[in-house]
Amino acid sequence: MLAGGAVAPTLLGVAGAASTPQTPPTLDELLAPSTLLGAALSPNGSQLAVLRVEHEREQLKAYVLLQHADQTKAAPTVVLIGDYDVQRIEWANDERLLIWVDVHKELDGKPTRVRYGDLYFDVPKKRILSMNLDGSESALLFGQEERLLREFDLATVVDTLSDDPNQVLMQAWDSQKLCYGLYKVDVRTGAATFFERGSQATYGWFTQDGVPVVRFDSNRRGTVVSMFTRAPGAPEWTLYRKLRRDEMRRFSDLDIVGSTPEAGVLLVSSQRDGDDGKALRRFDLNKLELSDAVVAKPGRDITGVFMDERSRLIAASFTEDRGDYLFFEPSLKSQFDQLSTVFRNDANLGFVDVSLDHKRFVLSTTNPTDPGSLWFYDTAGSLNLLGQTKPWLNGRLAPMSVLKLKSRDGLDLTAYLTLPVGEVTGPRPLVVVPHGGPELRDDYSFDIFVQAFAAQGWAVLQVNFRGSGGYGRAFADAGRKRWGVEMQNDVEDALAAALATGKVDARRVAICGASYGGYSALMGAVKTPAAYRAVVSIAGVSHLDDFLANAREEDGADSPTYQYWVKTIGDPVADKALLAASSPALRAREIKAPVLLIHGNLDSIVPIEQSKTMNRALKAAGASVKYNQIAWVGHRGWDRFTTRNILNQAIEHIAKAFDQA
Repeated sequence: MLAGGAVAPTLLGVAGAASTPQTPPTLDELLAPSTLLGAALSPNGSQLAVLRVEHEREQLKAYVLLQHADQTKAAPTVVLIGDYDVQRIEWANDERLLIWVDVHKELDGKPTRVRYGDLYFDVPKKRILSMNLDGSESALLFGQEERLLREFDLATVVDTLSDDPNQVLMQAWDSQKLCYGLYKVDVRTGAATFFERGSQATYGWFTQDGVPVVRFDSNRRGTVVSMFTRAPGAPEWTLYRKLRRDEMRRFSDLDIVGSTPEAGVLLVSSQRDGDDGKALRRFDLNKLELSDAVVAKPGRDITGVFMDERSRLIAASFTEDRGDYLFFEPSLKSQFDQLSTVFRNDANLGFVDVSLDHKRFVLSTTNPTDPGSLWFYDTAGSLNLLGQTKPWLNGRLAPMSVLKLKSRDGLDLTAYLTLPVGEVTGPRPLVVVPHGGPELRDDYSFDIFVQAFAAQGWAVLQVNFRGSGGYGRAFADAGRKRWGVEMQNDVEDALAAALATGKVDARRVAICGASYGGYSALMGAVKTPAAYRAVVSIAGVSHLDDFLANAREEDGADSPTYQYWVKTIGDPVADKALLAASSPALRAREIKAPVLLIHGNLDSIVPIEQSKTMNRALKAAGASVKYNQIAWVGHRGWDRFTTRNILNQAIEHIAKAFDQA
């Protein structure tokens, strides 16, 4: 029972609800666009807007469902948007909505295209529509700025300006000045007024009460960021420090996660000497000082915060196996725990939006068998499903279990084993999927790669080896300079634990990973060649000394990025033997399984030369190798067409090896 006596709903395929196994999804079904794009509460908390889209052959039918928050049983009002590729919804104020859209055609009907040399590529223009609640008086933000309309991205809102409900602060590229500028944009008319300009290296700002107080400038490949600060009232920007940005575009040791009601004071996730993990701290821009921890979770990293539009802190987020929160309002903690039991403690329960009185929430749930659902929760006692992102996958996704194990040297590890749906006699083939980073992590959630492999009838193993992120400093430090050594041993120990369940076939095991995971796949084939029937490395590192040399050349010897890699991988001089022993390209002759190498030619994180070097080494060793270079593709952020291409190649490669086992 929820507060107020309302009985929680149970839905087929949502949050771990039982269902009769059906046919596993195809790759196209897994990658098909969501039909539920988002939901948001009006600033006064009285109305709820849900953005949906229906796909009808070549056309789209986008619409908003509007509902009074105290009349959730009544039929919603449908506001038709039309044939738009909608992406997101927010309230501009209590009377107007903002709709993010991707525009694929110019006014003359021709595709929106970007030119690279003599080639043209279809790339959508990103825009924001503003409209009244009945769909009338629509306006395109920046729509009156003819000089800017040629730009492809005019959809970045930096600040919603809660004290000025008729304007938002946005950034846009100025092709004449060759830099980003900030503009105040009227949500009623779309008219823009210039506010401030960055340097040619600036890619973003963080604001407080509508005023930019932090500016981010990046190097060419986005791996080193200069963080500039400007306290309220200060005339000039001041360089605070340089930061490493990882492959997920997050800062490794200090990340701004929110503001506070106090002028010149922000909230950051940071780790100081002696800390066991990243804690939530106050950052005083006037003094450029970090406070003691506002809140911390021993052995875990605080990764973000949830707050209302007035910057009042509600909770700080971290991850165990599922997402979790540390609350600043005790009453919400008890209700969150109660809601978790409603979802059988099987869902990542997250906050999406909140009313200013903290009595009404939009919540999200995900888990391995639910790509995403949105809910409306009223603390008076009601919980209502707003929709599911991909309802056609209900009951068709593979369940995941959590494996707790000890490494061979006694370290506590967590792994995740996904078993395909359907009745099959005997153990299943297995694909080991090490994550990237390496200071990222896997968790108990929906994963396209995992489900695509499981749909083939294969089990899938993920492991948070030492050196993974999210588990605090000691666990991350345990992986320093242990690439290909204890870090790889952890993957093999997790494999042994999965084999011990009796549910997987030791004769049919493959390994596939991207980025560091691609390195781990190659190194696994080096260290335990008899364990794997097939190997797939996607944008993987293969030659550690060359990788370090490239980071030094690109970012500089004194950059935080190069220094991080030296600390994490090893010193090119002092650790020369270690780097050689841990480089798959230098040990290619030890690999027995067929290898598939995939790499995008626009990768700015792991140079494509890493895969080319591995390809040459395997060919020289007489090994079975296939190398595929994908044009105009980077390290991450793949669209669904690129993802389908990569997965099809990986599945074909692994299936062929399993068939020959």
